[in-house]
Amino acid sequence: MSRLPLCCSLFALCLTACFEPKEGCLDIAATNFDAGADKDCCCEYPKLVLTVNQVYDTLLFRNDSLYPDETGHLFRIKSVAFYLSDFQLFQNGDLFRVSDTLTFVTLMGTDTSSQLFTNDFQLVRRTPVDYVVGTFRQDGNFEEVNFRFGLSPEAQKVVPTKAPANHPLSAQTDSLWRGQSAGFVFLQAVVVRDSMAATQPDTIRFLQSDLGQPRIGAMGLFVHPTGYDFPLTLKVDYKKMFEGVNWTTHDIQAWKNTIVANLPSTFSVSQ
Repeated sequence: MSRLPLCCSLFALCLTACFEPKEGCLDIAATNFDAGADKDCCCEYPKLVLTVNQVYDTLLFRNDSLYPDETGHLFRIKSVAFYLSDFQLFQNGDLFRVSDTLTFVTLMGTDTSSQLFTNDFQLVRRTPVDYVVGTFRQDGNFEEVNFRFGLSPEAQKVVPTKAPANHPLSAQTDSLWRGQSAGFVFLQAVVVRDSMAATQPDTIRFLQSDLGQPRIGAMGLFVHPTGYDFPLTLKVDYKKMFEGVNWTTHDIQAWKNTIVANLPSTFSVSQ
């Protein structure tokens, strides 16, 4: 009997025994798609990513910096923070959202309960610049983007001390939750009304009772390529936000009225 067929069979058997399938993602819609993989595993899907560009007119906004109003009067913006939520994207009239969910403890009168939410809550500060809103798998062209400035009435009932650590709805060092009746602060600006070192800062807070339920959005072409994150850009112009505020009066309610009127022109969404 020839030894050649036997040797070939043993060699092939050895190769088969030594071969280990390569694990990788075989879904072309995933961000880590691997065409060379043999065994499907560990797919990671695209995220909706919001880049927030904060400016004062043509200047990059920086915390604790002096800026001139339209009369040339200098005032200091120490910090700004605001909530965004309820991201909606429309494709041929159909509504799509991120798929992430999270259960929170919410207040129900004098009792508490557990409630499931779409977990797209964002607390915008000067940093970071990029905010991962959540997993978003629907690709293609979208004609409209909009999201809530602030929080829904249901999210207002979340108990911050029971929220996961470092979550936007958890307790913040600057006290963005004002109690059960008032809820969360939708927008907070800490300003100094002039350039004098001795002037104390004022904290301007806007609750749902001040703002209602405003939304930010845009119509146009927003493209989500298959297998990639979906990028959106929010521009915030604080010159427009504070335009017309009379800092010399130290009338905080008047300041708030002016800022509320300016909010529609403060934000713009693009890609």
